[in-house]
Amino acid sequence: MLMQAGCNGLLEENPKGLMAPEGFFKTPADVEAAVYGAYAEWVTLNIEKEYLLSLILRSDMAEIGDRNTTADRVVLNDFNMDARNSMTRLTWNSLFQAIAAANTAIKGARQISADQAVKNKLEGQARFIRAFTYYHLVRYFGDVPYMDVPVESAEELDAATRTPESEVYEHIIADLKFARENLPDRNPADVRNIGTRGSAATTLAEVYLTLHRYSEAAAEARYVIQNAASFNFALEKNYQDLFNANLSGTLREPIFTLDLKNNLSQGGYNPMEGLINLTRIRDHAPRSLSVAVPAYKVYSTWDARDYRRKVSFEDSVMIKGVKTALTDSKYRTPVPHIAKYFRYPGPQESGDDRSSDHHYCLFRYADVLLMAAEAIAESEGPTPEAIGYVNQVRERARFNGTTVTNFPADVSLDISKADFIATVREERRLEFAFEFNRWYDIKRWGILEEVFTSAGSLEPHNVNPQRDYLFPVPQTEVDITGFPQNNGY
Repeated sequence: MLMQAGCNGLLEENPKGLMAPEGFFKTPADVEAAVYGAYAEWVTLNIEKEYLLSLILRSDMAEIGDRNTTADRVVLNDFNMDARNSMTRLTWNSLFQAIAAANTAIKGARQISADQAVKNKLEGQARFIRAFTYYHLVRYFGDVPYMDVPVESAEELDAATRTPESEVYEHIIADLKFARENLPDRNPADVRNIGTRGSAATTLAEVYLTLHRYSEAAAEARYVIQNAASFNFALEKNYQDLFNANLSGTLREPIFTLDLKNNLSQGGYNPMEGLINLTRIRDHAPRSLSVAVPAYKVYSTWDARDYRRKVSFEDSVMIKGVKTALTDSKYRTPVPHIAKYFRYPGPQESGDDRSSDHHYCLFRYADVLLMAAEAIAESEGPTPEAIGYVNQVRERARFNGTTVTNFPADVSLDISKADFIATVREERRLEFAFEFNRWYDIKRWGILEEVFTSAGSLEPHNVNPQRDYLFPVPQTEVDITGFPQNNGY
């Protein structure tokens, strides 16, 4: 088994499923095990409590609640971090472990004796997760070392350099196109934690949107919408159902998910700190930390008629049988809390109230509709088609679980292009509140100073646009490899 460790620090652990292709891969089942190993790197506590938490905190929607939490979280939230931050180091390690396992699976798929369609499907699954992982790496760190084959010697690792973002993106696009052409419309049992044709096209649409290639983004998003029935994608009727872990695995809206209690790796999910207890109300329940809480202005400025506000926040609790506003409580963090992860956590087997049954959505169908609306508006203007996609999302928001309300109203057909693009951006902020989208939206729109330093800021911070659009390359990598550090760190 290969280890990319020791000589340069790119990987600290042996990735699950990472085996020398020449010595192990004989059958499709052997390659499938390695493919699962690549996906399994995404369903770890490092991803949940380091990477996903960092995306929530870095946005202008959430801040640190109990500031007695670890200093690395506080400084990341406050834009005061340095290159020795453990959250970014563990993110780097976990994502490169996924890359290493994917590269090994791809080489294995190409060498086994099997029907070409079978080999292409396995390679497509591995190339999807490689592209998806690099897409996250390049947005988080900027230039990163691009490796598309298993590393088999210390010399190869020593020769690694940071690849320009533009080149990394071209590799990402090539992988996603291959995956879209060779993956099935649905996986067996319709599981959504392994790539499909629909999730590849969805990722490709957002990649093009990130690169401001709006016509291509519109084409890919339209492809997903036009084939939604084949992919079994649709908006759920009730927005709350998306965050009810009792329904995990039964919903049509998720496109690509992180299923923490998965079948991708051996061993159970053994949480110490996951999003349930990182967002749950400290002093109200055991093992609750109030680490990430809404910026209060997010709560106070959100129109109470919007059902998504009710789903997104927990603003009161029962104390000695009396319903009490959190702002009136004696708790250490007396503010509304993020409700999406702890309100309906699922069965939580063995009585572990930190254990999540959620399938965290990294893409869902509402995302495709709003990406299509934005890409069409940017390339063609606010057409009835683009406006209709936003109105589909708003129509769902008008159902409050029991009745249909009249808020939010449909977008008018006579809206200007500038106003429509602003409307789409605001719709994304509300629709995906406290999920994992907002920071990357801020980055691709280039609005860092606007959202953190303007009079209307929801979470004011001093920011440096020459530094803060990227996270630092871990200092361990810089020390060992000599990689140039990102500006300002």
